[in-house]
Amino acid sequence: MELTRHHGLGNVFLISFLDDLPEDPAGLAQKYCDPEKGIGADGLIIGTPSSEKSNAVNRFHLFNKDGGRAELSGNGLRCFAQALSMASKLEDITFYVETDVGLRMLKIEELLNENEMLVTAEIGEASISENFDSDQFEQEFKILRAAKVDVGNPHLVAEVRDIDGVDLEQFAVRENEIASPIGINVHLLEIDDPSNIRIRTWERGVGLTEACGTGACASAFAASKWGQVEARVNVHMSGGSGIVDMGQSIKLSGLTTFIDRHQVGDG
Repeated sequence: MELTRHHGLGNVFLISFLDDLPEDPAGLAQKYCDPEKGIGADGLIIGTPSSEKSNAVNRFHLFNKDGGRAELSGNGLRCFAQALSMASKLEDITFYVETDVGLRMLKIEELLNENEMLVTAEIGEASISENFDSDQFEQEFKILRAAKVDVGNPHLVAEVRDIDGVDLEQFAVRENEIASPIGINVHLLEIDDPSNIRIRTWERGVGLTEACGTGACASAFAASKWGQVEARVNVHMSGGSGIVDMGQSIKLSGLTTFIDRHQVGDG
């Protein structure tokens, strides 16, 4: 089995294209995403042929490094677009892939060099299921307000004045104990101005990550609903910055980078 490794703004994925899902994809994710015993990544993406009646070019399956299946990933989708382009020499720069939450559009905006491209991924519609005020959190976390946001997968977005002044891991683990057994992605949000926000991310099944594409979209959406930002927002993360466009279907744009290629014994 061939694995290519990519990162979207620091979010690292291993990607392989197979005729069908292997017998134990969760086990493969745990094995190869481990940075000490395997290769190292935040998740394993497996592409399989799309259904016969679909106009999608491929089917997207994502397994986090703990083996848990994830419904969607914004940076994962963008890395998947790069891997598809490299593997299939796609003629169209705009195409669709199947995901656990439906068809999603991908667009290769620009080829920057042999290893880098700008890619836009359609994330889909967003909704807020709950809003929280500061009194609903323990004072040590200094949360101003928060919201649970669904963008095809679950997120908790918590606005703070200083994203570096909160113990994100402790806060996220506590919130995931409440959200068990499904779990939830947790983001600290600091708003700089109507066009720029910053986030720090803890992803279920992964832990602290340098970026989160769906989390960037969820955070921008929550800030928009709170009247804090415009419809187009730069989301700054430790791994880099992405642009979120909020229409009826939210889109995420940013840099995608090919890292390396590996041949392994499975598949």
